[in-house]
Amino acid sequence: MTLIEDHGAGARSGTGARGAKGLRAPLGDPAADLRDEIALAGGMPELPDKIWFHKTAAAVIDAERCVGCGGCIAACPSRSIGVAEDGKPTLVKMCTGCSACWDYCPLAGLKTEALHAHASGAGKATVPATDANGSAAPEGTAVSIEVLGHIDSAWSVAGRATAAGVQDGGAVTALLCQLLSTGFLDGAIVTRRVDAFHGEPFLATSPDEVRAAAGSVYHQSHPLKVLNEPLGRGVERIAFVGTPCQISVLRALQRFPWKYRPSSAGVVVLAIGLFCTRSFEPGKLEAAVGAAGVATSEVARVDVRDGELVVRSASTELLRRPVKELHATSLKGCDECADFTGLGADLAVGNLASEPGRSTVLVRTEAGRDAWVAATGALDVRPLEDLSPVVRTAARDRKRAVRSLARPFDPEGPLWTSYTEHLDLYAESERSVQAPATFRSHHFEVTC
Repeated sequence: MTLIEDHGAGARSGTGARGAKGLRAPLGDPAADLRDEIALAGGMPELPDKIWFHKTAAAVIDAERCVGCGGCIAACPSRSIGVAEDGKPTLVKMCTGCSACWDYCPLAGLKTEALHAHASGAGKATVPATDANGSAAPEGTAVSIEVLGHIDSAWSVAGRATAAGVQDGGAVTALLCQLLSTGFLDGAIVTRRVDAFHGEPFLATSPDEVRAAAGSVYHQSHPLKVLNEPLGRGVERIAFVGTPCQISVLRALQRFPWKYRPSSAGVVVLAIGLFCTRSFEPGKLEAAVGAAGVATSEVARVDVRDGELVVRSASTELLRRPVKELHATSLKGCDECADFTGLGADLAVGNLASEPGRSTVLVRTEAGRDAWVAATGALDVRPLEDLSPVVRTAARDRKRAVRSLARPFDPEGPLWTSYTEHLDLYAESERSVQAPATFRSHHFEVTC
């Protein structure tokens, strides 16, 4: 377990008894355990910031900061992490203490803003007709917009052929169906509705499976976990559709692979990021909708557009509320995310800046351009010059993240934060490390 020298922040009161060689248990760590006691007593500490899963659970999951990306599951080389009955990551077999769950978690070790800033071309965009504040720029000029990342081109898009349940013109559905039909892709990791409030990730390998998953569900259902499962014979080129936090972890897995990790991140040739301000905890959202007088059994879909959450049955609108009024039902960790548009994606898709029934598509990379060219026959496309609504929302989300983070927002800094740094920085905040639930680390207790 992590031990630190007795100096600086670690010297404040309440940090635990002094051990051999001037060492203390780390900053009053609520996740400290028998291993820490043995290390202190024997003067033989483990490597600094060696992380077992229960440490990640203490800092993220049981601190109610988990955003449900599934990154810890995807990163685990021993496939020791699964999903518990409470819908959150848990140990399903022995933890090896490799620290990967910490290193690839966007709410723990991974500093996503540094990941994007270090990536080639990330950080600024050249887009016509808007300035950095989202106001109209003189005709024919181009400016840099830091909060949107690198953009090659921007489009307003709708699918030429629609599928039942599509949202905002079905651009992503039409694109994926076309790429699967032509052999450009062998599959796509998408999320399908279980009901209006819950979703589940799966690998779609046919246009019909993609169409069956059409439409949005605002439930983070750990889609990255699919990367740690066998994909099947002949599946060598796939797309991944997910929110910005999921795309960030995917890029970290691709950029820093490990030969002993059975991950399929390497076969993802197209990353499609979905504009996202926040996701919801399904049980809390369903309860809130019910408390507003809606029979939740009648709810067929939930949509978010222009800052409003709209609840619909199969035939009519049941409820409309500003998203900000439902903040208590959203994931707490989403407040710490500064990425609205999917800075690491090949294609970024959302509904802001396009008229109802259409999607905004930002083409960012060469891989995105190749997919865009291969799929345009299935899409009705129009050049999109005014991205001011996207700029304003992205800027607002970044300000919220900087305010919510207990650590510095530091794009030019190190890519990772250590556990002891996190423990210290978050100690006095409402997002501080909490003792992990016993059931979540049971396998650590009995086998480690």
